[in-house]
Amino acid sequence: MVRKNREDLEAKRRMILKVAAREFVSKGYNGANINVIAEKSGIGKGTIYLYFPSKAELFTEALRVSNKLWLERAQEIVKSESDPLAALRKLLRLDVVLGVEHKELAQLWLSSFFGENRQFSGTAAEVLEEYLGLVLDLVKRCVDNGTFRKVDERLISYILLGLNELIIAFYDQLLGDWGEAGEVHDAVLDMILEGIKSEK
Repeated sequence: MVRKNREDLEAKRRMILKVAAREFVSKGYNGANINVIAEKSGIGKGTIYLYFPSKAELFTEALRVSNKLWLERAQEIVKSESDPLAALRKLLRLDVVLGVEHKELAQLWLSSFFGENRQFSGTAAEVLEEYLGLVLDLVKRCVDNGTFRKVDERLISYILLGLNELIIAFYDQLLGDWGEAGEVHDAVLDMILEGIKSEK
C-alpha cells in the first residue's frame, strides 16, 4: 500500500513537471501561473506546494528531472561502448531522439538559454554541466587516440550539443520530412565530424 501511494505521488509529480514545462515555455516564467499549472495537473491550487515549495523551485526541478532522464541513458551508453567515437555518436543521437520525444522538456531548456526564461540560463548551465562532462570526456578521448585532430575540446563539445539543440528546435517544422530524428542527426553529425577528424 505504501509503495502504491509512493508511485501515485511520483506519477503526479511527473505530471505536474510536464504541465509546468509546457506553461513555462508558452507563457514564460513570469507569465506562467502556478494555480493554472495545478488546475491543469488535476490537483488543488494549494496542493501543488506540497510537491514544490515555489514557482522557481518548480522550474529548476523541471530542468533537473529532464537532465536526469538524459544523463542516466547517456551514462549507460558510455559504460557499454569502449570506442569513444561510437559512444559519442550514440550519446549525441540519444540527445536528439529524447529531445524530439520529450518536446516540452527540450523546449524548456531552449527557452532557458535563448528564449523567455533566460533568467534561468545560469541554473540551466549548472545542471547541464554533468551531461556536458560526458561529451567532453569522449571528445578528449577521440583527440587522445588520434581520431580527431587537435581541437578546443570544450568548444567542440558545446558546438556538438548546440547543434543538437538546433536539430530538436527545427525538427517538426523543417527537418521532419528528411526522416526520423535519429537519422537526421546522423546525417548532420557526419558532416560536422568530417571536419574535425584527423588525417591519418
